[in-house]
Amino acid sequence: MAKNKGKDFENIIRDAFSKITNVSIDRIPDQTMHHKGACNICDFIVYKEPHEYYIECKTVKGNTLPFSNITDTQWEGLLKKSKIEGVFAGVICWWTEKDVTLFIPIQTLNIWKTQVQLKSIRYDIWEKDFDVIKINGKKKRIYFDYDIEEFFKTIERRET
Repeated sequence: MAKNKGKDFENIIRDAFSKITNVSIDRIPDQTMHHKGACNICDFIVYKEPHEYYIECKTVKGNTLPFSNITDTQWEGLLKKSKIEGVFAGVICWWTEKDVTLFIPIQTLNIWKTQVQLKSIRYDIWEKDFDVIKINGKKKRIYFDYDIEEFFKTIERRET
C-alpha cells in the first residue's frame, strides 16, 4: 500500500503541536461525502493562550503551491476566521522536494491572489515576505521533527 505523504504530514503537525505544554489541538475529520455545507475549512483548530489558530496542511512537489489546492470553502472559511481578534488562520505547507515548511496566513495569500493576481506561490517566499513564517525542524529520513515552540515565539514577537 502506498503511503500518503499528505496524511502523514498532517499527523506529524498534530504530534508537533501536541508536544507543547498547554496547547489544545483538535483534528477536524475530513468529510468524504462532501455534502453541501459539510466541507471543513481546515485540518486543525489549535489554541495556545491567548490565540486560536485555524490551520490547513498542504504538501506539494515542485517549486510552487497552486492556489487551486485550497478549496473555496477553505479559502472563505479561513478568511472569515482571520478577521476575528486573536485568531490566526492559514496554511502550513511542506514543499517535499525543497524541504521547506511554511505557515502562510490566509490574509497574505488573499492579497497575493486578489491584488497581485498570482495563481501560486514559491517555496522561497519566506525570504521576501515578513508575514510568512518558516517552520524549522530536524529532518529524520523523509519527515521532520518540527520546532513548533519557535513558531509560537515568532507569532508572539510579531504581536508586540
